[in-house]
Amino acid sequence: MTDRKALHDSTETPEDVATLYSWANLHGAKYRDFSASRAQTREKARQRVQEAIEAERRRAREEAESHKKEVEAKAASEAAIAAEAQRKQQDAVRAEQEAAQQRASRQANYAPNQAHQPASADFAAARSSERPASQPVGQPLYSPSVDHAPSAPQTPEEEQFRGRQDHYLSVRNPWAPAESREPAARPAWLSSTDRADTPAQPMVPPAPEDTLQASRDRLTSRWFALNGLFNVAAAPEAIPAATTQRAPVLAVFSLAGGVGKTSLVATLGRALSARGEKVLLVDTAAFGLLPFFFGARDQRPGVLRTFTAPSTSGDAPIQMITIDSESLGPESGPQESLTQEISRNARGVSRVIVDLATASGATTRRVLRMAPTVLVPVAPDMSSVVSVGSIDSFFQHNVSASGQAIRPYYVLNRFDPSVPLHLDVREVLREQLGERLLPFALRRTHAVSEALAEGMTVMDYAPNSTVAEDFGNLAGWVKSLAAPASTGFRGVRWSER
Repeated sequence: MTDRKALHDSTETPEDVATLYSWANLHGAKYRDFSASRAQTREKARQRVQEAIEAERRRAREEAESHKKEVEAKAASEAAIAAEAQRKQQDAVRAEQEAAQQRASRQANYAPNQAHQPASADFAAARSSERPASQPVGQPLYSPSVDHAPSAPQTPEEEQFRGRQDHYLSVRNPWAPAESREPAARPAWLSSTDRADTPAQPMVPPAPEDTLQASRDRLTSRWFALNGLFNVAAAPEAIPAATTQRAPVLAVFSLAGGVGKTSLVATLGRALSARGEKVLLVDTAAFGLLPFFFGARDQRPGVLRTFTAPSTSGDAPIQMITIDSESLGPESGPQESLTQEISRNARGVSRVIVDLATASGATTRRVLRMAPTVLVPVAPDMSSVVSVGSIDSFFQHNVSASGQAIRPYYVLNRFDPSVPLHLDVREVLREQLGERLLPFALRRTHAVSEALAEGMTVMDYAPNSTVAEDFGNLAGWVKSLAAPASTGFRGVRWSER
């Protein structure tokens, strides 16, 4: 038998294809040219590879062209910037050259006049011999309204110098006699106050000539010092009384109890007292705890009480009054009794702090007539987050006496930075209130309750505690928001006694 491998030719069908033919004949399959199908598959694979290579080359060419365009655009931009800088530099040099030429031209024009001009001292000495004997010394040598014929002919340069000297003396000597100068209008600094509130008047004929005596009468009728120069024996003017500005009002409000409102009022008043302010604390609850923070043993509604610190401390005294707002009559009266009572007791104090009764809308509306700053202490819990919207809505519907809406400030009280809930509540309130939430908080401590049991504030019970530092920050914020009222003596002159 002949060996199949020996008879193998390049044109013969491969052995594997022959096996496939045999298998197809045995199973009744139709004839199929498997070699042609394999060639088509290889051709398609080769075409896909060729297309991928062409796409890669095309992408590389596009990236190269894009990079080239970017380089060209950057070079063009740098060239434009350099050209603009060079143009500006050339313009600056040209402007400097033109300014130098102008200065040189002015100096050249001024040099001849300066060269022919005589020395000022010699010229003045030469002209002093020409003064008439009847002319006073205080009058200008060359007054525009008086003609003096020169004793000898003068050169043009001397005439020019004489004109400049006349103008200088006429301007610099406003106190010359009225006969030697033109009549001048009333100075603006004397007449501005008279015309400040006067409406525009129709044009009137010019006033008669202003004489020296008329000017003296007008000035001495207004100015105390000038009147003393002309009338030494005049009686002294009455001394005006001291003026006191209105004390700013801070109202502390809370929608619910238990947030530390009363302790905040008492401790804040004590911190302001340590800074030299004489504070009036107003308690609108008939039987509140406010007096017990200052060593009181009882409650006296309607009585103005004064609490003084030890003499060695030097702190300002604190005044306190408890007013039962419910017993002062109707809220809508033309003369509101609560504000009148507060104003009457606030004479001579630096600041008023009102402890508003909890959730009392009537009392709050009455105090709003005094245009106070409203501070709301809130606890770091869910209740405070929910109540903020209600508090803002209440103050939007109840405006001050001037018609302006009150935007209350909020401060976190009894805050513990080690509690995650307190930190989360602070962030929520900060997003909700923005700058109206004070940037500091009053930290939680048992010293506040212990201080009340001892009859004092935490500023005296634990002056070195962290909460005492927090109240110091709160007092500084209050002072920066509204300066305390002070007694001044505006318009009072010193006297020799």
